[in-house]
Amino acid sequence: MSTFVSVGNATQPFTRLLDAVCALAGQLPQPVFVQFGSAQGFHCAACTGVAFMEMDEFAERVNAAELLILHAGAGSALHAIRAGKTPVLIPRLSSNGEHVDNHQVEFANELAQTGKAVVVHDMNQLMAATTLALQFQRHNGVPPVEPRIVSLLRTLLLRHALVAGQ
Repeated sequence: MSTFVSVGNATQPFTRLLDAVCALAGQLPQPVFVQFGSAQGFHCAACTGVAFMEMDEFAERVNAAELLILHAGAGSALHAIRAGKTPVLIPRLSSNGEHVDNHQVEFANELAQTGKAVVVHDMNQLMAATTLALQFQRHNGVPPVEPRIVSLLRTLLLRHALVAGQ
């Protein structure tokens, strides 16, 4: 059992997520490993972590962890869903200076509506969300069917990559 937390690779720090995880770290499946991104000076005695990691290590940590707490980036969420996990997604908010816009809110809400993720909008609800995500994950047991929005997003990203590579 373990917890993997990732804020992604955005240049804006996501201290709201990191502070909430640090406050609850002792109650989460152990050990707690945090990819803390550009939050310089992040330290939590109850966690270990790194600023950034290679994609292979990210995928290994997603597959190995019992609990995933992630920013609501498409890549992070897709990896979790493909691994058969029910991630807790916390959207970055532009009003907090965490991202340039609120696209993560819309994306996370769509995934939550399909039952593929649990979304946290109020950090006071993080512990309840982790419990719910673990219950969903244990009861589903089989890798989920990919939601239509995820399929559409993958197609768009692949098209963009092909066009950019020409």
